[in-house]
Amino acid sequence: MRDDLNTMGKQGQVILRARDKVLQILQTENACTDWYRTRNSDPAAVFRTLTYSVDRKGESYIRKGPAASGFEMIYNPYVATVEQDGGPDSTVIINANGAFFFPAASVVEDRFQGGPLTIHGTRWIQVGPYVGGSFRAQVVVLLHEFGHVIDLLPEDREDRDGKSRQNTLDVLRACRAEVDSKEGPHSFLASR
Repeated sequence: MRDDLNTMGKQGQVILRARDKVLQILQTENACTDWYRTRNSDPAAVFRTLTYSVDRKGESYIRKGPAASGFEMIYNPYVATVEQDGGPDSTVIINANGAFFFPAASVVEDRFQGGPLTIHGTRWIQVGPYVGGSFRAQVVVLLHEFGHVIDLLPEDREDRDGKSRQNTLDVLRACRAEVDSKEGPHSFLASR
């Protein structure tokens, strides 16, 4: 896995660094590891088998449009995706243009009626409380997607009802102390 990510250039290095931190978390006794163990007795072993792909054509803008209730709805570009309950050897697909790599995105007004799109500046994008593109946001993304791999989190594709946000909050409820810890990843812990 390390070799595969190393051949992906800078983006691969970013993924590798976050992956190493998640492995460090899952290989130690803590509340986060205990939570993942409720679905799998050795979460670190399963996490080690995951592969990564970068979707270079992923959506790069925030869509803003009207909702049925008269309010505006805002949809951030997807961050990552993986097959629900895919188990070992699943591939996590990370949006090259989303919050895993970037802190902000252009806002596009979409009237959902086939009219022209209008750009309205930029807006910060986040993963939970963390600014997109930050190390902590990246770690949370990998923990979130891993929750789908082992079916610990419910499916949240095409998130129009806040399920993805709720899933991220569930990850943070169990793992925030470890995500926020200042200790960085140890490469020797992440060897495959």
